[in-house]
Amino acid sequence: MNSINTFNLDIRALRTFIAVLDEGNVSRAAIRLGVSQSAVSHTLDRLREALGDALFVKSGRGIVPTRYAIQVGPHIRQI
Repeated sequence: MNSINTFNLDIRALRTFIAVLDEGNVSRAAIRLGVSQSAVSHTLDRLREALGDALFVKSGRGIVPTRYAIQVGPHIRQI
C-alpha cells in the first residue's frame, strides 16, 4: 500500500473522495457537495499527491476508480 501524506488530508477532502467515488463524475460530485467542479478537481489533485495514486481515470463521459481507490474507499468511509 502507498504511504500517505496526512498533512494534505482533511475531512472535506475525504468527503470529496467519497462523493466522486459514489457519483463516478466530478460535476455530479460537485453538485452533491455544493461546490464548483474546479474545487473538486483541485481537491482530487491534493488527494492524488497525498495518497500517491491517480485515484480516478477517465472513462467515457465519467471516471472510474483505480484499484487503490476501491481498496481505500471503505476505510475512508469509516473515517
